[in-house]
Amino acid sequence: MSMRREDGRPGEFFSWSEMQGTRTGIDNVAPEEARENLRRLCYEILDPVRRIVGPIRVNSGYRSLAVNTKVGGSRTSAHMKGCAADIVPMASDWTPDRLAQLIAAGDYPFDQLILYESGFVHVGQSRTPRRQLLYSPRSGGYQRGLSGFLPPIV
Repeated sequence: MSMRREDGRPGEFFSWSEMQGTRTGIDNVAPEEARENLRRLCYEILDPVRRIVGPIRVNSGYRSLAVNTKVGGSRTSAHMKGCAADIVPMASDWTPDRLAQLIAAGDYPFDQLILYESGFVHVGQSRTPRRQLLYSPRSGGYQRGLSGFLPPIV
């Protein structure tokens, strides 16, 4: 099944400006391979999650090397391949914790799911999803396993 939409958007609920947006002032247009990855990310994870939780803000999708460097991203960041998005639920009844719990408990093909204490959820994909769950407290670094940090889905 093709992930290319007739309207040209990367996803049912997401636009290219959202998926490539940056506040750095640096040009950030994804090459075609990264655009294809963004389409897959929308099709397999972001759009299905959006149907459940309502509006989602994309804090960071694709990042060029220059943008990734400017924001202090990992040198191996999935964002640079168009395989990740940092998202925030906009509906008041969906907290980042609850959103992360929903994705972790679902049948979504994610590679890494990182809950940041700062209030957003990183969803990354790869061809062989590890379903790795991480939590990043304010101090930086990652701790494995979200279950100790998340309340059950209500």
